[in-house]
This record gives sequence, structure tokens and C-alpha cells, in this order.
Amino acid sequence: MVGTVLFMLAGELVVRLLGYQALYDTYSRPSVFWIHDPVLGWSHEPNAEGIYVGPRPWPVEFEAKVKINSLGLRGPELDELPDDGYRVLVLGDSQTVGFEVEYEQTFTAILEEQLSRKMGAPVQVVNAGVRGYGTDQELLYYREHGRKLNPDLVILVPTFNDPRNNTMVHRMRRPFGKPAFAIRDDDSLELIGAPAPIYPLCSAYRLTAESEIKEVSGARKRAVCWLQMKLIDHSALVTVATLVLREMPAVVMSLYRSGDIVYDQYRHMLQDQQARKLMNRLIAEIGAIAREDGAEFFIAGSKAVADYLDFEEGSGGAIEYVKTDSLYSKETLQPNDGHFNPLGHERFATLLAPVATKYLRNRHR
Repeated sequence: MVGTVLFMLAGELVVRLLGYQALYDTYSRPSVFWIHDPVLGWSHEPNAEGIYVGPRPWPVEFEAKVKINSLGLRGPELDELPDDGYRVLVLGDSQTVGFEVEYEQTFTAILEEQLSRKMGAPVQVVNAGVRGYGTDQELLYYREHGRKLNPDLVILVPTFNDPRNNTMVHRMRRPFGKPAFAIRDDDSLELIGAPAPIYPLCSAYRLTAESEIKEVSGARKRAVCWLQMKLIDHSALVTVATLVLREMPAVVMSLYRSGDIVYDQYRHMLQDQQARKLMNRLIAEIGAIAREDGAEFFIAGSKAVADYLDFEEGSGGAIEYVKTDSLYSKETLQPNDGHFNPLGHERFATLLAPVATKYLRNRHR
């Protein structure tokens, strides 16, 4: 053991002398730009700015400037709309906020330009996406903050990990947890675990079938997480190993996920009727509040997410769902990451533009 430790220390010294940095110093942490929020769990720090580097744990494949405005949203400050103007609010997670590209390349910025041309009037598209958010936090954000912006149209962009995020109260390696919604017998939503406490980094808490918040970490997962955060993340030798293993992505991802319990639950989530019912109920609530406020509302996401929901496409009382499967390909996604590259954002905006135009024109009926 002593010999192994000395050998690894020597290797660490050599690779640092060669100019390699530790993963912790190379990549942006998932919580970059976050602050604790007792209602939402976390939110963007107002007026924060910096460079987002990723994707972790892969070699650097993108570096984008990020600036958060005074409202805690990515993008410029919101100017007062003229009388003939429109405001569109987009709710979502990392796919929406688009830290992987410059703001001008995000689909929300491009959509703003396209809608302004189509409507012949100023259209302001507000990017309310936050990395790691589930549908529950998107509902909380809209209820507490988003509706105060008086949007004419609300677009929800759900992703395949939303069912997991809605029932996962705290993920390992994340500095902040969040509250969760439970469905009561009368079909009402009850918020539990609020205000959100600060959870230990190497712990995981989940909403149980009995609507209770329970730790689901386990000693082995906590130990692996601690080892990763205290040692592996600070080792330049591991950075070199990552570079060597980049041609074996399954191996690297398996090692990376070993310290996070949520990945063990991906396969089971689509069969989790509690998570399915909760996600449908949360989306229905967002749509109901938006329409109560006088705003139009629709959803845009993949067929996999659409199949998880009980909403039908169409007008009237149904919630329209715009499928985005045609957008996902090697040429539209960041390598080894799964988020849109600039081309993906451009195509997403082009897909949304005619649908959003239709709803905005409904405002004049």
C-alpha cells in the first residue's frame, strides 16, 4: 500500500510538471452560478458571470461565456415592452439555459429574432432555464416569479430526466437539495421539505411512495462519492487517465456515475407510476396557472417524454406537445454530452417559431 501510494504521488507530481490540471480545476462544477434558494432549492446568483467549461468528465469540448441578469436569468436585462410587444417565457433545465453555447446561440435568443420578424412587432423571449431543474422547480419558479413577468406565452421544455428530478430531493455531489411535491387523495399538490435545507454533499434523498423524504444513499455510495470529491476530483493523474480512456466512453461514464445513486434509477423511472402521475400533475398545474393568468401554453420535447405523459396533442382543453426528435443527431449535439450545439439550438428555434407565432396571434382574437 505504501509503495502504491508513493508511486501515485510521484505520478501526480510528474503530470502536474507536464502541465496537466485536476478535474476540479479544469471543468465547471454542476453548481456553478448557483445560490441556495429556500423555495426553489437553488437558483442563479443575480448578476453572476463567468466561463462555463465542460463536459465533465470528458476532455474540454466547449467553453462559453455566461452572464446572469439581475433577475437571476441567463441573458440581458429585461426592457419594458412597448404596447405592441410580446413576452414569451421558456421554462426548462440545462437544455434550455444552454450553458454549452454563447447566449446569442441559444434557441431562446434565436427564437426571439425569428418571432419578432414573423409578428412584425417586438418579441421578448425570456430564458428561465436552470441546470438540474425538474418540473416541480419549474412550477415553483413560475408560481413564485415567472408569472410576475406577465408573459403572453409560456413554453415548457421537459427532458427525459424530469421524472427522476421530480422525486429526487437531493443528488450526491450537489451542494443543494430542494423541496418536493406530493399528490394527496383529493389530487391536490402539497409541497413538502420546504424551506429546503442544506444536505450533506455525499448524500441522496428521495420522495418515497408514501410521500416522505428518505435518505437512499447507502454506505458504499457515500464512500465512493467521498473518495471522488476529496481525491479523484483533485488529481491531475485522473485527468490524464480520462484523456487515455476517452476512446472508451462507456468505461469513463461508468466510473463517473459510480458515485451517484440517481443513475441506478434511470431504468426504473419509466415504470414508476408515482413519478409518472406526479409529472403529469405538475405540467397540468403549470398550464392551468398560465392560462389563469391569461397566457398561452404549450410543451416541446422528445417523443420519449411525450409517451410518458397523458396529454393529447391538439387545441381546446388539451395541451399541445411539439415533438423534437428530429433535432437529435451527431451534428446537432455536443460530443459526449447530449446538449445542443449551436446548430441544435438554431434548429430548435426554427421548430418552435411557427407554433409560438400561432399562439401569439391568438392574443388578437
